[in-house]
Amino acid sequence: MSKETKIILDELNYSIGKLNEKEKNDKKLNDSQYWYRKGLLTARNIVLKVEELNNK
Repeated sequence: MSKETKIILDELNYSIGKLNEKEKNDKKLNDSQYWYRKGLLTARNIVLKVEELNNK
């Protein structure tokens, strides 16, 4: 995995984690925060899938 890919995944995981923590503490996210997290999760899945395809 390239250094750039690791940085991207770290940033995505950090942002997802912050939203998960907020949801855990406040019990509910705003609609925009919920959809932002869904977008981050999708982006992370895409990066992982591309990395998997590059390794084949």
